[in-house]
Amino acid sequence: MTAPLPGGLDEATTGPLDGGAPTLRALLDASRPGLAVPDASPQDLDRAISWTHITEMRDPSRYLRGGELVCTVGLSLQTPQDCRTFADALATAGAAGVCFGVGDGHDVVPAALLDQCRRRGLPVLVATPSVPFSTVSRYVAEYELGAEIAVARATNALVPELLSALRRHVSARELLDTAGDLLACYFLLDPDGRAESTVSVDIPGVGSLGWMGSGTPPEPALLDLIARFVRATQGERDLEAALARERVGQLLSLVERRMLLPDALGQLLDWPGFAADQLTCSAWPAGAGALLSMAVPEALVGDAPDLCLMLTTQSLDATDDLSLPSGHSALVPLTEIGSAIGQARIALDLAQRRGRRVGPDQLSTLDSLLDQLPPAQLAPFRQQLIDPLAEMDRRRGTQHVRTLRAFLAANGSLSDTARDLYLHTNTVRHRLARILELTGRDPLNRNDQAAFSIALHAVDRDGRRESRG
Repeated sequence: MTAPLPGGLDEATTGPLDGGAPTLRALLDASRPGLAVPDASPQDLDRAISWTHITEMRDPSRYLRGGELVCTVGLSLQTPQDCRTFADALATAGAAGVCFGVGDGHDVVPAALLDQCRRRGLPVLVATPSVPFSTVSRYVAEYELGAEIAVARATNALVPELLSALRRHVSARELLDTAGDLLACYFLLDPDGRAESTVSVDIPGVGSLGWMGSGTPPEPALLDLIARFVRATQGERDLEAALARERVGQLLSLVERRMLLPDALGQLLDWPGFAADQLTCSAWPAGAGALLSMAVPEALVGDAPDLCLMLTTQSLDATDDLSLPSGHSALVPLTEIGSAIGQARIALDLAQRRGRRVGPDQLSTLDSLLDQLPPAQLAPFRQQLIDPLAEMDRRRGTQHVRTLRAFLAANGSLSDTARDLYLHTNTVRHRLARILELTGRDPLNRNDQAAFSIALHAVDRDGRRESRG
């Protein structure tokens, strides 16, 4: 039997943001009921976990390098000799411990395995079906990638506020104060380039930007991002350039609404790109015009009230490090630039929800189509097709939702689903039949499969929204 530990391990759980390797104890401290240790079993929980390795082999030692937390549901551990072979292999390879998943191959951890692991000083953790191995793997990965995650989180918090500051045409000092308030520090801007700071970066034509604070200094990538915004404040103070971008934005908006012919742009605007055979349009958050003008000086940048538009004839590699969501159209001739603007606008909407760049190839997927629908239109799918299954799984410890996901991911193949879940094909059939009873929809029917896919998409989208707070 096992004793559940307090705390929580779910999809949003991460380790400390200083990186490094987590220990078994840290993993348990982060867990909700569902991850546990065997009763009355003293173990070395301070072992560091280098990585996770999921296996159903009796001897996986040739795939181990030492320090792994080996996850298994014990399909190959049916006899005491199997358990001895498995424990020997892990101990010889220097594994950190075993994470045994109950509910699939075994209802409890085999006593022979506990005995063999205890003899070799090999710690054992127990995971119920509510804690999939993927969650454990994600915890370890995010723990070790703490610095990168910290930069991503800080960037997500900073960019909207700094863009808002640019739109208000604030000074560099005001922008740095905004960044300092968010990061609980102070940024010093020295026009002579002599900022005395442990962390600093030079800003061409502006000076030296230095960090001052008592905590951990920002990562160089974050400081570079702030420096770009500082440079952009200088561009925003160029009234002529700002007015020019505003005029471009107005004209492009007229083209999008079909109130102005695309060919007229070449007569109203002096931009050599209009002579190219094909153009591409990208849409960016409002206020990004000055940043884009500096990053891609040969592009045509327009500031509209609700977004920023950019036309270019070349690759946009120079914008990859701006850390801004953006939507991109396909290459089109000038005569079709209106539809390209609309395409880029839709892509930007998706990019802002997903927090990354979205190109034209990503607009032709089912997920992209569903992401454009309001949550209220997807809610009935979740309520009628997933909520009853999730409630049953919660009350009885079953795995109907997990089985449905695997079945759809396997394109409706019973054998592939059984292999992926380490189940017998008849077990998969039984679970799918139970899903039909609970929802009135048949997972074996193609139309109903589409409905289930939409329902799962709604669940995932709601989960992303909740994780963003």
